[in-house]
Amino acid sequence: MNKMKNFFLSLKTTVWLLTGLICVFFLGSYLMPAYRDVHGTMNDRLLFQWVEQVAVNHPWVTGWFFLTLAALVLLTINTIACSIQTVKGKWSAEDFLLRISPQVVHLAFVVILLAHLLSAGWGYRISGMLPEGASARLPENRVLFLREIRAESDVRGYLRNWFAEVILYENGQRVAVGVLGPNAPLFYRGMGVYLKSFDLQRSPAAFLLVTRDPGAVWALVGAVLFMIGTMVVLFLKWKKT
Repeated sequence: MNKMKNFFLSLKTTVWLLTGLICVFFLGSYLMPAYRDVHGTMNDRLLFQWVEQVAVNHPWVTGWFFLTLAALVLLTINTIACSIQTVKGKWSAEDFLLRISPQVVHLAFVVILLAHLLSAGWGYRISGMLPEGASARLPENRVLFLREIRAESDVRGYLRNWFAEVILYENGQRVAVGVLGPNAPLFYRGMGVYLKSFDLQRSPAAFLLVTRDPGAVWALVGAVLFMIGTMVVLFLKWKKT
């Protein structure tokens, strides 16, 4: 028990885990382009979906990914254990900021990992062509209806802008109406609807992307904490020199 405790409280553990992560990342950077048929769908699916549907069926090709997960789990435990050990120590008013700011950075690291875990496990990403006047069923008992597609051209006939009017229903009730456009999505309770492209050649249809990312807010919180902690550490170190 003491050996395990010393292992997770050691700075050497952090160094070796980070070194291992770098090596595994190098391995992944080679395997990903070499096996595009396996890794090509990582960005098109949620992480847990990709693991369940693809990665587990190609363990030799995706082994680097599972090694990365294992290293991140150990690094998280190492970070939490070191932070708890530091917080339990004796504090003084003079070195309070200098000692607490690294713990804020550690907390930011854990929060960002938590954000990715939430997004991978409880989010979704759906895309496809939806004809004008048609509906698509979504998770959480929601339905997306594409009411109209409009395209605007300039005096020379070149396409200038395009829009898609959509209506979102939840449990049979209309809950949101939006006009989608370039960089103009519709947001509703953590879900985003994006207009990626459209087709007016045959029957009007829009290529829509619907995502739900429950970890987005936590990722922002982690990024802010990381920035604050890092700036305080750098300022205090600079002040002491």
